[in-house]
Amino acid sequence: MLRRLLPLAGVLLLTACGGDTPAGRPDATVPTPTWAPQAAAPSTGSTAAVPAKPAGVALGAGGARVAVISERSALVLHEPATGVAEIPAAEPPRGVVAVAGGGFRAVAGTAVLDLPPGATAPASWPLPAPGGAIAVPGTSRTSGTPGSSDWTAVALPDRGDVTILSPAGTELRTIHTGGRPSALAADDERIAVLDAGQSSLTVYDAATGARQEVLRAGDGAVAVAAVSSPGGRSRFAVIDARDGELLVFDTGPLLLRQRYPVPGGAWALAYDPGRGILWVTVTQRNEVVGFDLSGGTPREVARHATVRLPVAVAVDPSTGALAVAGSDATGTEGLVHRIPA
Repeated sequence: MLRRLLPLAGVLLLTACGGDTPAGRPDATVPTPTWAPQAAAPSTGSTAAVPAKPAGVALGAGGARVAVISERSALVLHEPATGVAEIPAAEPPRGVVAVAGGGFRAVAGTAVLDLPPGATAPASWPLPAPGGAIAVPGTSRTSGTPGSSDWTAVALPDRGDVTILSPAGTELRTIHTGGRPSALAADDERIAVLDAGQSSLTVYDAATGARQEVLRAGDGAVAVAAVSSPGGRSRFAVIDARDGELLVFDTGPLLLRQRYPVPGGAWALAYDPGRGILWVTVTQRNEVVGFDLSGGTPREVARHATVRLPVAVAVDPSTGALAVAGSDATGTEGLVHRIPA
């Protein structure tokens, strides 16, 4: 039976179980992945070392380049043929996403680094405040043809805002969330804003910035991705790390459609629209698990052993290949695991 969804105004704040404290919410904590066993050899694919423990990963179209962010003040790129390269940044990047054609965009301090396909030096787009999570519409990611949906959403957590940028990096509009946006996802029409401190999911109209609906998202929501339903309607998938659950929300109206346990420390997620598979990392088992969401309940369709403490996953929609980022045996350096389609 589904747990009754509580209105945000009457929800008690989360009790501590480890994690960062959101600004202005001293009694609210956000779950963090803090433990994993030593990893066995990955069951398939290849691994490559990257500097420092990763915090995020993006996989370029065709799977040739992987972009990794960590506590280093650089965007780290890895290609099998050329190895590791670092693009310096003023501050450690806090979000990275792949864009149509094979490029990347990363948020570092008060700038978005826009790296077009094949480029070695990025353009810098200014932000009005330090940025965090970043998202682009899923259709522009897969089609390869920029159009009316070729925009970028960037969270400004200290201000409680989400800014929408044009393909040239100019500000189109600002969404005032009234909270602290920690993760974003987008389709052509909607932006989903996750507030980890409130464990809430709020959906906004991408064209106008108007707030549509908001719901509680479990007890410790940390990640969100745009997914599609069998009928083609928009959905958003959320990881509730505190309860170890995968939550899938329909939109229009926003409601909890699926709720499924993922034991072992569910943390990051990435959606493959070409194959309809949602990939979820499981940090305490050093695994990445694929779920088919087309039925009445998520159905596991694949499971891969991967690197230690897998905190990020990305998928190439053109091929179905995966990139999983985690730590080496010492816990001080990073590893990227490439899993072919």
